[in-house]
Amino acid sequence: MKYSLLCLFLVPLIVSCSDESAGIDSDPKTDDPVKTPITKVSPKKGACITTKKDSWSSRVSALNVSWHYSWGVDADIVEPDSVRFVPMIWGKWSLEKNLQKVDSLAKIGKVTQLLGFNEPDGKEQANLTVEESLSYWPKLMELNLPLGSPACIHADNEWMKGFMAQVEEKGYRVDFICVHWYGGANAQSLIDHLKSIYDLYDRPIWLTEFALADWSATSPSTSKVTKAKALAFMQQILPALEKMDFVHRYSWFSADPGNAALGNSALFDNAGKLTPLGEYYSKF
Repeated sequence: MKYSLLCLFLVPLIVSCSDESAGIDSDPKTDDPVKTPITKVSPKKGACITTKKDSWSSRVSALNVSWHYSWGVDADIVEPDSVRFVPMIWGKWSLEKNLQKVDSLAKIGKVTQLLGFNEPDGKEQANLTVEESLSYWPKLMELNLPLGSPACIHADNEWMKGFMAQVEEKGYRVDFICVHWYGGANAQSLIDHLKSIYDLYDRPIWLTEFALADWSATSPSTSKVTKAKALAFMQQILPALEKMDFVHRYSWFSADPGNAALGNSALFDNAGKLTPLGEYYSKF
């Protein structure tokens, strides 16, 4: 059964911005957006920012988003006004303790959704087998929160297909699919990918990490992903994501500006100020 846009995963109190109300245009000859005032915030637009640095709150505020996740539980943080925190059970470590924290947050209405494991198919991330993940999954389900799938390195790889096949066979619950995407400057490629993931699993999508990347680059200056290309891509993809009913959330990943593969996609510079790309994301 296809899900409608009125699915309970979206925060209903915030009005989505349309293309016409995006509040920003751009000069095609430069990286700089032409800024205009904006008052509406899309319920889809989020921030994935760790809370390990004191600057996290100001950065979340600067991006003008409706939701934020930090790859953890972070029971004690106070979000900026009008921003909803979404916890993640990153992996199997401290699982029971983290589940208890999420349960406490849910009981006081501080959280209303839950994200599953982070890249369990990656040795440097959660590093879980399909069988391990399935053995822990009922514990996540018991919290009775809308529950996102594990966010695999590739949402259509064999790990994820195997996990979702077992979910169907066992009657487990996965309410939406979490997707990571780090591709080149072709917006249609991402649009087609999201459509294929939706058709594959028949569930709404949260694009929890995405940005342009050149994995062959040795520095930002040698990257095929220039700052101008990143901005042009964002100007195409954000309106498209807003129009796609089955995409319920998205969050641009901002790496360090010196990162060889991802630096030109950064939303913040070394001083913590918004880049032109970050300005566009904030004003959209």
